Amino acid sequence: MADSPYIVEANPQNFQQLLDASFQVPILVDFWADWCQPCKTLMPLLAKLAVEYQGGFILAKVNSDEHQQLAAQFGVRSLPTVKVLKGGTVVDEFMGALPEAELRKFINKHRVRRTESYRQQALGLYESGDIPAAINLMQQVVQHEPDFYEAVVELAGMLIQQGQADEAETLLMAVPPDAIDNQVVSQLLAEVKKARLQAQVVGIDTSALEQRLAENPDDLATMLELAKLRVAMDEFEAGLELYFSVHKKDSQFQDGAGKKGMFSTFEIMGAGNPLVKRYRNKLFALLY
Repeated sequence: MADSPYIVEANPQNFQQLLDASFQVPILVDFWADWCQPCKTLMPLLAKLAVEYQGGFILAKVNSDEHQQLAAQFGVRSLPTVKVLKGGTVVDEFMGALPEAELRKFINKHRVRRTESYRQQALGLYESGDIPAAINLMQQVVQHEPDFYEAVVELAGMLIQQGQADEAETLLMAVPPDAIDNQVVSQLLAEVKKARLQAQVVGIDTSALEQRLAENPDDLATMLELAKLRVAMDEFEAGLELYFSVHKKDSQFQDGAGKKGMFSTFEIMGAGNPLVKRYRNKLFALLY
């Protein structure tokens, strides 16, 4: 590993070159010292990953005892300290020796991906409307770098657009917690749920249900069925109102199906939708 082109001994003489290189590839600067026991745990892991990632980042090792000026310049107060350089400036850092799994998560936020250019091509194809070609290329990206979770999530979104909800859900459920913005994953899982609902209502005529409910306004089963169809047709307010009516008339009907239907619809709509706030408040008001 000492001979790896991805690991360098940093010093005041070559540091400007590292700053310049950070415009092309992230530089992880590891400030260490011989007397620092955690440093001896962290450094081999960093070196291992630098070799494994094959240029995804450059590891620059700074002996803080020998180069105190560099350590002071970067405000290093404890060892080990790792700072990430991108575009000539520090964009992230951590202190102490992280476990390998946490270290991978940290590096994955910044590393250069070998398949990034293909990912960008796939996104370009998607923007131009050639979704099948975009999916094919993005699947190759994910196949080569299964932990490229940004690409995994983007692929899932494309699959949903093509009606492949099951395949999208499989991808999304495999994304580790905190590997990517949880809100993005949650929203896509909601899109999966919505896509499944929409697939069930293609060509369905709701007039018979509406007539049945008009004749018997207390027919909760019909009300639930119609609420599900309204939501699937993007008629969210109408669907929520029906679910709310079921819950208000009989909160225990079909094991609380009215309330469950509302919560399921909230997930599909997203927490930021004003209808979600309104109907949450209506549910809360029933308690008092």
